[in-house]
Amino acid sequence: MANYVVFIYGTENTTVDQLHVLPFSLNQQQLAIPLAEVVKVLPALLWTPLPGAPGSVDGVINIQGVPLVQINLARCFGWPAPPLQLWRPLLWLQLKRRQVLIPVDAVAPVFAVDGAVLLNNANPQINSKLLKGVICTDHGMLLIQDLELLLSDADESLLQAALAQAADLVQP
Repeated sequence: MANYVVFIYGTENTTVDQLHVLPFSLNQQQLAIPLAEVVKVLPALLWTPLPGAPGSVDGVINIQGVPLVQINLARCFGWPAPPLQLWRPLLWLQLKRRQVLIPVDAVAPVFAVDGAVLLNNANPQINSKLLKGVICTDHGMLLIQDLELLLSDADESLLQAALAQAADLVQP
């Protein structure tokens, strides 16, 4: 098993026996996300730009009549844009406020980690407001970041306004 960064939220008051994660890669970095937040893994889809959206948003994708926002995770991290690929999976994720899509380079099989080794962010050894916790494994650490930080409150407001304006443009 490689070292993975795990994105999660809502663990501060939760005891977890096992945490099932979906590993993926982006820009040659190995990351993972809790399976509970994954709705589906989709093939690459074309997105439509969304004027007025935050810089982390590529655009929107219409899936069965539902506009889903595509967030560029590489841009969120300040990483260079990954090269274009014919096959680029999309992770369809459930956040507290909305469902989003995140393009990734590749997806690996789900695996489980022991929740007993989770140090949550209340632990003084974890000196970051960006982390919800850390899992130490034989292969390294799994950093558990708050998914909700992908869109700040200001970003969420911009996104809501951009989506409302786009909806007004397509209404007859």
